[in-house]
Amino acid sequence: MIFNWIGFGSVFFLLGLAIFFLKNRHNNAGSNLYLGLLFLLQALSNFHFFIFRLSDFIYHVPFLIHLSAGFRFLWGVLLFFFVQTYTGKTIKYQGKTYLHFIPAIVATIFFYGKLFFIPASEIQAYVDLIKADKHPINRPYHLLLYFSNVAYLVASLVELLKYRLALTTYFSNIEKLRLVWLFNILLFLVIFHFVLPLGYGLLAIKFFPYVPFMQLPILSFVAWKAYSQPELFTTLETFSEITLANENRKLDEQKIVVSLPAVDDNFANTLLEFMQKNKPYLNAELTIKTLSDEFGIPSYQLSKILNQHFQKNFFDFVNTYRVEEAKTKLVASEYEHLTLEGIGYECGFNSKSSFYAVFKKYANQTPAEYRKEILLAV
Repeated sequence: MIFNWIGFGSVFFLLGLAIFFLKNRHNNAGSNLYLGLLFLLQALSNFHFFIFRLSDFIYHVPFLIHLSAGFRFLWGVLLFFFVQTYTGKTIKYQGKTYLHFIPAIVATIFFYGKLFFIPASEIQAYVDLIKADKHPINRPYHLLLYFSNVAYLVASLVELLKYRLALTTYFSNIEKLRLVWLFNILLFLVIFHFVLPLGYGLLAIKFFPYVPFMQLPILSFVAWKAYSQPELFTTLETFSEITLANENRKLDEQKIVVSLPAVDDNFANTLLEFMQKNKPYLNAELTIKTLSDEFGIPSYQLSKILNQHFQKNFFDFVNTYRVEEAKTKLVASEYEHLTLEGIGYECGFNSKSSFYAVFKKYANQTPAEYRKEILLAV
């Protein structure tokens, strides 16, 4: 009984989250919109589950029996759109975008069309079959819904992986932008959906009353993380601008290639001189856009130079300088008063963990091990 009340209470909780995110769109309006719609969808789904599975109310309003049949196909769509917009992309409603909504529309038309032609005298028997999960249409419907959810979960995970890979091309500090929490949630949901068929017999009968209870901590965590990182959205606006420019790079190159510096050793040497003299890497907020603006070239052009001449992405190129700077300051007497973390900040790193991880990657030892080794050698 307690799970019934938790399920019913989750409807109001999710409605509250939906209203909050749909109204509060000052930060990353796109992702808040799709997250709000996702919570609204889940609230309606939980409400339908409550009146359908946990009460006899559905017998008084049988036309509600397929209320969620169509919009349950939108769960994966909204999650996918949320991941895209949360990572700085913009959803453009063009021809192929509307294809995402076809399964929901077809399912709604199919089930309500079928219900329309059932004689009134047979409605109760039809409802009994649906509730008992014995109607022939139930299994193919749930299989289609299952594969739809899995497909969008995998697509969302791939989208997030592409985003994380792209970060190293545009940013010099990426730890706070990697969205580890979102990756872990998506990975958990993917694994859960692949494990789900193994226990289908048990889950079909006993699992459903516990679903709302299990959803609450996950959805609450997503809501909290989505709202508690306002500083992320300013960075992602820059990321969105850069990726948009990168998507249009072929057209831009055709138009302005004659005005760009030649991708040759002369420009590569100019870049190295600038890095050594001006030390822009000491700025923790350095991005490929701010560095390319120093030379008056598009960010993708600078990225191309780094790849061709140094075989490095922007992240590796900048952090190589930061590690070398850290090596100097770790053994310099004027920095003895600073902690290792303080030296990391002085060299352009924005956290202790990123300083340790990057330093170990390039020096094959931690900052503490490096300092101890050098001091013992002296």
